[in-house]
Amino acid sequence: MRYRSTFRVLSACTAAGSLLLLGSLAYADDGPAPVVELQAAEVAALRIDDSISTAEMQDLRLVAEQNGISLDEAIDRYAWNDNFSLVVDTIRKAHPESFTGAEIVDAGHAWISFKGPAPNVAAVLDPFAKIAPTVEVEVRADEGYSEHQLEKSIESVHYAIYGSPGVRQAATSFDTDTRTIVTTVVLTDPERASAAADLNETAQATLAAVSTSDADIAAAVTVARNATLGGDDSASYHYGGEVLSGCTSGFGTRASSSTSGTRGIATAGRCGNSQGDDGYTLTSRGGHQGTHGDFQWHTGGATHSDDFYAGTATVTETTLRDVSGSGAPTVGQTPCKNGATNHASCQEVRKLGDCRDSMCNLVQMGARLAAGGDSGGPIYWGNTAYGLHSGRRYDPVAPFDRDQFARADRIDDALGIYIATN
Repeated sequence: MRYRSTFRVLSACTAAGSLLLLGSLAYADDGPAPVVELQAAEVAALRIDDSISTAEMQDLRLVAEQNGISLDEAIDRYAWNDNFSLVVDTIRKAHPESFTGAEIVDAGHAWISFKGPAPNVAAVLDPFAKIAPTVEVEVRADEGYSEHQLEKSIESVHYAIYGSPGVRQAATSFDTDTRTIVTTVVLTDPERASAAADLNETAQATLAAVSTSDADIAAAVTVARNATLGGDDSASYHYGGEVLSGCTSGFGTRASSSTSGTRGIATAGRCGNSQGDDGYTLTSRGGHQGTHGDFQWHTGGATHSDDFYAGTATVTETTLRDVSGSGAPTVGQTPCKNGATNHASCQEVRKLGDCRDSMCNLVQMGARLAAGGDSGGPIYWGNTAYGLHSGRRYDPVAPFDRDQFARADRIDDALGIYIATN
């Protein structure tokens, strides 16, 4: 069963979501002198059949400049990707026990897969087909496992290996082509000859105890020598010879899913409890570095907004945008990241469900574009929040180091808070 679609590109001047900025005065009794703050105009949440917005056009221009391609080429390849990711997330939520995965392959192809027989998803794909008539979406069946089952299997194998004696670091991901959960480790004793065999036995035994063991899923462990499997990009994490402080704030948060609730600001879990913004001291309210990813949130100081700086290739605190909603990333999608050090850049999602040491369900990117100080920065496309930059992981395959981010749709599971949208 296949669906075909043609993406009708609207002029940027007629697209929805203008970036009108409204000035307002913010006062504090015990903070710095009053300053004029800007607010981005509220933007409606993305719909499957939406055309290119003003914010998305800015991202498309950044992608085109970064990759040395024309704007038309960027539009053909990337303009429909967020619409497709919304399609995928809609199907994922409607069929949680059967949905397996999805991927954006190239400018004209994508696929969605299911554990068993494919359900009827025409009602979701038809609106997408109307705005992207040249994109072919293949619906695959009988993968033998669901995304939920695979996530639990990856987590189980990773934590079993990471917690094994003699393991200093561990990084785990799923190889779709070989259907293998691959864990790479660094040992405290690199000369321990039996380590690989022992750890592989642990991986096999762990996998046998979870539900994907009958779905032709394998597990393998490799030992890396003279490698660092990953690290965070917090500037408050001390390395030899460096004295740094601060990270990058991600998105505004609320303590409930409603329009009420305590406001705060989210960043990465390793950024440390002592953070400040524009001269205000923030109060740490909680953090999570575990099953759901890498998060932390703070309150205090000036009023926290749902707006965020998308940045440019050379400046961080510019291009103020409204957050219209949170999205779930799709393999092959190309979200952007903004950070204090390396500013804004965009690249493809390579894998979901990555694990690194104590954290799982991270998103692995194609390359290493971030740097120290970028931790916690917003991962976005247009006005949709996709996550917070978490750090990097080592991959034995070139280009070796790859950025990772924590998923915005996991922050409520991790901390009981939500990305603010107003």
